[in-house]
Amino acid sequence: MKAYSVFSNPATRVSSDQRASPLLRIACLLVAVAIAGPLRATTVVPPKFESLVGQADYIVRAVVTAVHAEMISSGPNRHIVTTVELDVRQVIAGAPPAPLVLTMLGGKVGAEEMRVEGAPKFQVGDEDILFVHGNGKSFTPLVALMHGRYPVLKDAAGREYMARANGAPLYSEQEVSLPMGAASKIKAEQADAAPLSPDEFVRRIQATVIASTKPSLQQ
Repeated sequence: MKAYSVFSNPATRVSSDQRASPLLRIACLLVAVAIAGPLRATTVVPPKFESLVGQADYIVRAVVTAVHAEMISSGPNRHIVTTVELDVRQVIAGAPPAPLVLTMLGGKVGAEEMRVEGAPKFQVGDEDILFVHGNGKSFTPLVALMHGRYPVLKDAAGREYMARANGAPLYSEQEVSLPMGAASKIKAEQADAAPLSPDEFVRRIQATVIASTKPSLQQ
């Protein structure tokens, strides 16, 4: 199997064209990158929770219903682009389009695989809370790549809980700013600590949205 990786730069954007499809926007972005030269590795800094919420165009709880990868051409180059179809179970903030389909660089077509370092991979049946930004206009349509995805998982008793993109339980919304793979300080200090439930995570997201939209009391 032929596999190759690219390094993504979450700050890279292209201007919006309402007439262009997401695949065409991605193709235009790839052409711009090809002209500018090869991408260098970019360290993704985990955002603070307030920044994670504030940067999102919209935030949803959704289940993956289909994943489709295809090869597209941009001049003499070929690239793999994946679309992820979602069944939106809850709109937490913002106004997502309907239907909601995420478009991202990378994926697998036949024996060829293209990987974007740090970008999450989706499978049918995955349920997540997603912080979406720049869908169809950036390499990966999530705030800070893997830091914009929070899987909804179940424990041995069938109770739902929130996790980070690597599957580690999320005990506080403030832990989103920890590097991926870092141990939870809350769990280390409280052996009986329980991860956030999806409902509680949603409440804290919405509280942050409300707090950010309140008019300033300062004159």
